[in-house]
Amino acid sequence: MAEIRHETLPHSGLKLGEILFALFKRKRTIIVCAAAGISAAAAFYFLYPPSYESQAKLLVRYVLERSGVDPVEAEKAGAAATEADRVIGAEIEILTSWDLAMDVARAIGPQRLLPPPQDLLSRVARAIGLKGLLPPSGASATEGAAASSIASGLNVLSSKGSNIILVSYKNRDPQIATLVLQELLSRYFVKHLEVHRSAGAFDFVTQQTDQVRARLNQTEDTLKSLKEKTGIASLKEGSAALTTEAAKTQEQINGAEADLAEQQALVNQIVEKKTKGWRTKTASSENSPQSVKAKVAGTQAKVEALKSRLRDVQQRTKKLSELAPQIEDLERKREMDEANYKYFAASLEKARIDEALDPSKMPNISAVQRPSPPTLETKKRDKIALALVGGGVALGLALALLRGMVLNQTVGRPLQLETQLHIPLMLSIPYRNGRFSLPRNGSPANPGALTTGRRHAKLAPWEADHFIRPYCDAIRDRLGLYFELNHLTHKPKLVGVTSVSEEGGTSTLAAGLAASLSETNDGKVLLVDVNLGPEEVHPFFKGKPAYPLNKALKPSDSIASAADNLYLATVGSPNTGGPAQLGLKKFFDMMPNMKASDFDYIIFDMPPLDQTSPTWGMAAFMDQLLLVVEAEKNNREGIKRSFGKLIAERKNVAVVVNKTRSYVPKWLDSES
Repeated sequence: MAEIRHETLPHSGLKLGEILFALFKRKRTIIVCAAAGISAAAAFYFLYPPSYESQAKLLVRYVLERSGVDPVEAEKAGAAATEADRVIGAEIEILTSWDLAMDVARAIGPQRLLPPPQDLLSRVARAIGLKGLLPPSGASATEGAAASSIASGLNVLSSKGSNIILVSYKNRDPQIATLVLQELLSRYFVKHLEVHRSAGAFDFVTQQTDQVRARLNQTEDTLKSLKEKTGIASLKEGSAALTTEAAKTQEQINGAEADLAEQQALVNQIVEKKTKGWRTKTASSENSPQSVKAKVAGTQAKVEALKSRLRDVQQRTKKLSELAPQIEDLERKREMDEANYKYFAASLEKARIDEALDPSKMPNISAVQRPSPPTLETKKRDKIALALVGGGVALGLALALLRGMVLNQTVGRPLQLETQLHIPLMLSIPYRNGRFSLPRNGSPANPGALTTGRRHAKLAPWEADHFIRPYCDAIRDRLGLYFELNHLTHKPKLVGVTSVSEEGGTSTLAAGLAASLSETNDGKVLLVDVNLGPEEVHPFFKGKPAYPLNKALKPSDSIASAADNLYLATVGSPNTGGPAQLGLKKFFDMMPNMKASDFDYIIFDMPPLDQTSPTWGMAAFMDQLLLVVEAEKNNREGIKRSFGKLIAERKNVAVVVNKTRSYVPKWLDSES
């Protein structure tokens, strides 16, 4: 027996075709989702509040020129350069830390950072009383909320291998954008010192310097108070001055006392002469008794003043002598405190310099670009708008692919039978102009069910102008080739037409195939309707003579044909009511009559394949069985299971796909 070989298409090429089929079939879903995305993007684009951005750049130096300070450190600087990424990462963490954001929030103020929003959505929310859905702002703003707004608007970036850090901040208020960035950089340097300086050393030197300065101030205040009591500026110079002044005063006293003694002697002489009654020449006014007494009195006053002055000097000297040890101690303490203060001040300055120059603790950082004037920032808005558009398109594509390739388990394209189910395909009949190619099995008498267009309302499938005829002719030719290759020369040849579901379209196909076979002049063709009983006559038989199968196989007299060489029969008889029952035994009993009949072909319009269908048993007696699959309706697993069960009895099954539609443009469709 000859065998017909069937070629299957590569699965990879079909995979692309399946994707295109799923996408183009559900293009409305994609268009709706894309339109929704575009609408959302447009609404967001126009309702999104403007945002302003200020930028600054920081340069982090890793290799420092320290050869003039410490030649050893110059060698260490080269090794520090290999840790650039780690150090840059540490600086970025400091810039984005919560503590720094809190410092900036406290400095600027939460009310200024979080004013009441004025965008349309916020105004609507406040108008309808939904203030609780809005973030805290204005008087209710807290430092934490302000810090959160700073952290959310801050962006710190650094390219790999670069020692430049780009710091940017976005805010709806252009002035706040620049102000926050300026305050952030200012407090960043302070925070940087707190983080990078050696733990405790810098604080210890600062504390000791402050303590020494306090002690020095206290000593100077005490010393100043004591000097004010003694009336001297310096202990040594004051003591020498008092000694000199005392000696000079004593010398003046001695001179004054000598003058006083001389003057008193002169007074005594004058008094003595006067007592003895001696007469003297008239004396001058300077040597008169009155003048001499006046001089004596003046000299005595001078002596007393000098003595008083001497006593004062002596008291000051005594007081100075008593306070001298205390003053000397204070001066020595002051000198010591001054020395300590100078030492700690120098140490503090050295620690500050070392802290600034040591790359392992504090890299040298400078601002390459100060906060720039605010500029309108549209990147985020544009990205979100594009994301909404892309999301709408992606959602439509995802839904189309999900429904078309995952959730939908039907046969949509004829080639799926070969590539996925490995079932040979005989022919596919397209779905044209919005009408099903083949109506359902056993559909009620309806002239419209026989038509392909409104111009031919009563056109039967055995007429030459029926649209099904080219496909029936093709099936006829392939059946002829099959019979020839398999040396099937007996008469009649039995051909069954069945389907997986009730609306597969077997009736039209069976009628068209019977009509096509009857036109070859190869003999008579009998079309047998196994679907319904006499109460519901086959629609194709309307107005045409239809005979019971027994009478058609073994007529007592001549029977009328529906067309040239085409005869019609039903399973039931006109005298019985209800659906006809054609069991396997009855069909087997009819086989001798079939073989003895003068028909060359008997076409059976058989019921669909369900659990109680007689088609399962009758299929084994057919020379060829046509299994009609309805595209986009029949499940792949059901088709595979039915086909496998049929060919298990006999490999005489050919598959025809009905109502196929191609949603893909012809230049993309691999089946075109």
